[in-house]
Amino acid sequence: MKGLAGGLITNARTTFAFMKQHPWVVPIWGIQRESELQEFLELEKNPPAYDEEMKQLIARDRAELAGNFCHGCGYCQPCPVGIPIQNAARMSLLLRRSPYQSWLTDEMNAEMMKIENCLHCGACASRCPYGLDTPRLLAENLADYKQFRAEHLNK
Repeated sequence: MKGLAGGLITNARTTFAFMKQHPWVVPIWGIQRESELQEFLELEKNPPAYDEEMKQLIARDRAELAGNFCHGCGYCQPCPVGIPIQNAARMSLLLRRSPYQSWLTDEMNAEMMKIENCLHCGACASRCPYGLDTPRLLAENLADYKQFRAEHLNK
């Protein structure tokens, strides 16, 4: 289990407590920063109780992340036209669940625009362990990205 879903789940304490409810789960923490690893190591020393507040937070995350949710595993890569699929296919969530400014740079915009060159070859979808329609997911995320970027670029 990739506990923090590559940065889309932001509450390490709740994630840790949930995972401790399932002793057969082997964590692949999916951390982005060394500080997240340190937080998990500290939680191991004093595990939090899995309480009702945590259950409610997980229910909200589950509702928001359900469906066509790219986990960012990278099995879809490489793309023949260089689309950074593991970020592009979940860009809508990244924009709203992490500080969005770094996703709006000219460099990231150029990476996202590669989606317009998608060959629809299906190679990415055939490798997706979650059975996602990756080309469709990329197109949806690009449309949302363009709108979000236009609305937030100069804020």
